[in-house]
Amino acid sequence: MKKILVTGATGFVGSALVKKLLAQGHAVRITVRQESNRSNIKGLPLEEVQADITEPEKIKNAMEGCSQVYHVAGLYRTWMRDYDLLRKINVEGTRNVLEAAMKTGVEKVVHTSSIAALGVRDDGKPSDENVPFNLYHLNVPYEVSKYESEKVAFECSRRGLPVVVVRPALVMGEGDIYPTPSGKMVLDVIAGRMPSYFDGGIDVVDVDDVAEGHVLAMEKGKEGESYNLGTIGNFVTMRDLFTVIAEAGGVKPPRFAVPRFLALAWAYAITAVADAITHREPVATPSNIKSLGMKKRVDFSRARSELGLPQTPLQQIVEKTVRWYTKEGYM
Repeated sequence: MKKILVTGATGFVGSALVKKLLAQGHAVRITVRQESNRSNIKGLPLEEVQADITEPEKIKNAMEGCSQVYHVAGLYRTWMRDYDLLRKINVEGTRNVLEAAMKTGVEKVVHTSSIAALGVRDDGKPSDENVPFNLYHLNVPYEVSKYESEKVAFECSRRGLPVVVVRPALVMGEGDIYPTPSGKMVLDVIAGRMPSYFDGGIDVVDVDDVAEGHVLAMEKGKEGESYNLGTIGNFVTMRDLFTVIAEAGGVKPPRFAVPRFLALAWAYAITAVADAITHREPVATPSNIKSLGMKKRVDFSRARSELGLPQTPLQQIVEKTVRWYTKEGYM
């Protein structure tokens, strides 16, 4: 039986992935940090190894004897007091994992990136896998870190590592315990902390579809290639997304439209307060507004046709997400 290593297994996407791998009968080893919240993997028949992706030797030791690696670990934050940590984890951590994979001779690696690492087309059409990142001017640290982690992956591919890159859209669903920025948005809308909306939009994908996409990428994905993971037709404006969330939560949706420049000014103001006074994550950040305000559309047809990626519709995703947060006592 093949031994599979999963980094980031205690997180949102990682835990959904390990559950799917276990259901298929695989032997799974995971890396965990001492401070990791294990509630997502409690009771699962996993082999745990304490290792942080910022520790090259420990990651290499954890990988010994594994034939496949899913590198899911990463930092998904739009506000931090120390943005250097994004590069340390998302870029240098990726380098440590992939270098270890090369040294230990694993058969194949799937590296988790994000649609944040895609650029936009001049003609406004959806970005497929070949559209290069061209958004440095927005100065969004998370997006830059995900793009630069991809550069590490493709560099290792050119050096002979059999690696496939997957780029999930905005992930929602069960198991977002922290929560991530997408889950926080759901909770903020239902709690009334989002009284207004602005002209923005994004693609949304179900966490279980993303987990399945990882497995399919390992089975069918072409080495040295990338796949955008999302549901065709799930692009949604912020107004409509907030409305679907509010309806699922049984509350009134935000009613007021705010011009993007005012939303950005507000985000700068409350982020400054968070930086200097509260040290708590603000409801919105300039990074949020800039990213969503682009209304970047993404082409998911390749993952659908080549991998057979499942396609869960938006309303079903949101309803499932809200049910889970309600059951778990988040609201």
